[in-house]
Order: sequence, then C-alpha cells, then structure tokens
Amino acid sequence: MEPEYNSGSLNSLVNDYRHIVVVDIEHSCTMDGSIPPEARETIEIGAVIIDTHSLQVVDEFSCLICPVIHPKLSQFCTELTGITQDDLDVAAHFSEVFANFINWLPDGAEYIFATWGAYDLVQLNIDCASHGMPAFSPSLNLNLKEAFKVSRKLKKKVGLKKALEISNIPFEGNHHRALDDAKNTAKLLPLIFNHKEWTGIYEATIKFEINDDSLTMDEIDDSLFEVGFDDAIVSHSGDGRIAIELSREATSYADLVESVVAEVMNVIPSAKVIRASNDRWQTSQGRHQNPFKLNNLGNPGVDVTTSRIRSRKKLESIAEIDDGYIIDIPDDKEMLHPARYFEDLFLQKLRAQGLSNNELSKQLGLSDEQFNDFLKGNEGVTITFAKRLEEVTGMPSEFWLRTQTKFDKSRK
Repeated sequence: MEPEYNSGSLNSLVNDYRHIVVVDIEHSCTMDGSIPPEARETIEIGAVIIDTHSLQVVDEFSCLICPVIHPKLSQFCTELTGITQDDLDVAAHFSEVFANFINWLPDGAEYIFATWGAYDLVQLNIDCASHGMPAFSPSLNLNLKEAFKVSRKLKKKVGLKKALEISNIPFEGNHHRALDDAKNTAKLLPLIFNHKEWTGIYEATIKFEINDDSLTMDEIDDSLFEVGFDDAIVSHSGDGRIAIELSREATSYADLVESVVAEVMNVIPSAKVIRASNDRWQTSQGRHQNPFKLNNLGNPGVDVTTSRIRSRKKLESIAEIDDGYIIDIPDDKEMLHPARYFEDLFLQKLRAQGLSNNELSKQLGLSDEQFNDFLKGNEGVTITFAKRLEEVTGMPSEFWLRTQTKFDKSRK
C-alpha cells in the first residue's frame, strides 16, 4: 500500500504503526550499462528498525550477497560502493540472506517499510523473481524521498546527501554502503514526521559538585551565563555545590538533563553531577514538574534565597535590543573572541564527524578565507553568522552575538 504524501497523513503514520524499517540496498552495476536493469542483482542489504514513539534506532541488519547471474563485480561498482570481489565471493546467496532479513523484520503488519526512493523495493522483487521466490509486498511502502520533498516543501525530490545537507545534518560513514545509507536516512525522519508534537516544556533541577576551590560563586555564575544559562536560577550551597533550576523545551526530561549536564561540564570541566534523574517522560502538551527539588542543599554560607536574588539581578542586568538578542552582561574581565569558544568546544567534534574546513565554511555561509579569518579572530559574528553557528553547533545564536559584543567592548 502507498501512503498519501501530505503533511497530515505523514504525521498520522507514527500513531498507526509501531516501527519504521528504513532499508537500503546496493546492486551490481557497470559504467557502460552492460548489465541491464532487469539483470541487476542485490549485493548488499542494510536496514534499521526505528521506534515510531521516539524515532530512535532499536535494531539493525547488514549483509552482503553473492550475485549469481553476473558473479564478477565491475571495477566501477567496487569504486562506487567500496565492496570488493573477495567480499562477495564468501557471501551467501540472495535466497538465504533475504530469508534472514524477513525473519529479522518486526512481526505482522506493525511496521512501515521505508526507502529513499522507489527503486529499492523494485530491485528486491527482481531478485525474488530470479530466485523463484514470492514477491515481497510490505503492508505499507513509504518513499522517503517523496515524503521529504513534501514535508520540507521542496519543488523537486533530492538525493540523500543533498537532503542531509539541506537539513544541516552531517553524513556519517560511507555513501553507497547499505547500512550507512539506511542510518543516515533515518536521521531525516524527525523532519519528515514533524516530530515537534513530542516536545514539551520540562522543568529540572540538577545538582553539581564543583571540584575547584579557586572558582568563586560569581565566576561560576559568569561561566554559566556565558554559555546560555541566563534562563536558569543558579543556587549555591557555599560548600562547592550548585543547583541549576530551569525550564526548557525538550523531547523528554532525560534529554533536558543530558543536554544541561553536557553544557555545564563543557564550561566547567571540574563539575560532577551529584543528583539527576534518568526517568524518561514524554508529552505533547503541558509542563512537567521535575521529580526532585532543592532538597538537602545544605548551605552554611549563602542561603538559596540569596543565591536566587543574585541570579535574578544578573537576569535584570541583561539588555535586550530591537532585534531580540541579548547583547550585554556586565563583566570587567578581558573577553575572548567567539572563535576561541568555537575552537575549544566544537571544532574538534565537528572534525571527528568527518567535516573538513571547506565543508564547515559552506555550512557557515563563509568563504574559505573568511572561515580562516574567523578562526584567527579577524572575522566578527553577525546576526546571520550567529544563526549559522547555532545550526552547526547547537549553541544559541544569542550566545555568539553576546560574546562578540562583549569582545568588541573589551577592545575599546
């Protein structure tokens, strides 16, 4: 069955099915077309099972297949996929691999069979026919290429790598390897299914121990404000412990906790979590109360009320301008250029994802020369650039603009 490709129908699918199986296949091919389409053979199946509730991968399948009609792999196919003749010579035949794949699929009609484009299912049935097997007809066959075009309101369908580029999602692994392509395709599902309906406002209080006697309360507060915790109440116990209390939009309480912990430990490496919850809650509406409050926050020196007053005063000292971004937090210390934060917190991670300076330049909307100037501290952050930095790093654009403004003021 083919679904209707409109936003309402696509969003309703996640309520009707328990799983999405994202499948990708690689088939034999030649540059000169000497193997006609009807004689192509599947040489690899890769797939992931996605839970429709969370859109997270819960299982994966990957297997090479030895072709029998044209058993010798072309050099073109090897260069395209990275699969070698030696790899296929020891692989099982299609009938065995496909039977294992069918057994791996979720039971019954509780899943959506999804591929990037319509050809993968066609090719699988070419193989089924050539091996004397019944045709494979999943209860629902979803063309994710078409679904992405509809959900993103594009004029025409695009390839997988282009879709990821449009979405500012890095490709991981090797293109034209079945499992890698399936995993990267799965990254687009939250956009296709408009997964915003699972977000909610979650409230959390997370306690940390700051194992650094050299840091004062104000220095801790300043460090947290610098990386975007100006929406939080930071309470100090006076014995090196702090509690961060905040409400934010998130997909679950645990996701909120995880993101806060990561941000705090990035800016204060000596911080150690001493209390946080692992409960996973989810909602499409309303506010979720945090399961623990400021209990047992012993405070020999500064009480919680005093800490909250100081935090509130910091909030009141933040100036907002017409464009709606925060630009001024009083600070008499020499400020770092935004590029130093980008280098220290994000650049290594982005390069570990396989992104080169050239690719980062494109994602940030800069020329290679401008990107190099930015890293040297010679290129400033504009509103547009700040929004690009938010897309690439996840750090709010307000942080980059505020950092740039404070850096500029420190140079006057």
